[in-house]
Amino acid sequence: MKRFLPLPLLAALTLAAGCADRPTVVRTDPQRDSLRTVIARKDSLIEAVFADINTITENLARIKVHEQLISSAPAEGIERPIDRVNSDLAAIERLLAENRTRIASLQQSAAGLRRARLRIGELEQLIGGLEAQIAGKDTEIAQLRTELAEQAVEVQELNDRLTAEQASRREEVAALSERNDALDRELHAVCYIVGSRRKLIEAGIIDREGFIGRTYKVSPDNSPEFFMQADSRELVEIPIRQKRVKIVTAHPESSYRLIRSSDRTVLKLVITDPVRFWESSRVLIVSHR
Repeated sequence: MKRFLPLPLLAALTLAAGCADRPTVVRTDPQRDSLRTVIARKDSLIEAVFADINTITENLARIKVHEQLISSAPAEGIERPIDRVNSDLAAIERLLAENRTRIASLQQSAAGLRRARLRIGELEQLIGGLEAQIAGKDTEIAQLRTELAEQAVEVQELNDRLTAEQASRREEVAALSERNDALDRELHAVCYIVGSRRKLIEAGIIDREGFIGRTYKVSPDNSPEFFMQADSRELVEIPIRQKRVKIVTAHPESSYRLIRSSDRTVLKLVITDPVRFWESSRVLIVSHR
């Protein structure tokens, strides 16, 4: 990007260079050579001033672009990744470092021009203004670094809090899942027993008449250990292999089948409709002679 010096400074430097290039008396060859050397030195210093000022100006423009990138995202409600923000800050710091080097070069050029008795008041004011801008940018960058460090602490605290909340939620979900599993097992828990009438009576599972009413309940004192525990969703069939079988508990006849062999032995009970089979009683008692 091409930059231009302030008109007063440009005019002063141009005039100084022009005046230095016009000797007023005839010189001998050594004098002319010496004068040409002085003029060339002044021209070189002026060119260096132009180059340094243009570079500093371009760097300040680049710094402004990086600053806009840093500040525009939060204003638009978009958080830029921290690594990109740090990259912008690093680029600004590199440009500021280069500008400080250029300012030192400008000061050296200004000293050379002063020694050449050129009036460089405008140049010195410009250098002072550039130094002030760079110092201001240094302060801004330091403040940004501080703000980013504070934000990093806040983000870490939020992450820690979120991690703790997520862990707590996982524990709650696990507890609820375990409770649901327990309730599910309890909801579908059934028990059954297949035994001779005599043993069932002796165990107090059925009365001496050999049956129990539809409101039959397993005695908690002595009967649970005799029963097989099962899940109604998984229990499909129960082996029996006995003759003269009686289903003591109440279950809809349409919800099961007794599979018999050719000699009328009941091989097994097959549950065809588990929901209807267990809705009247969660207990199945099968007796035989």
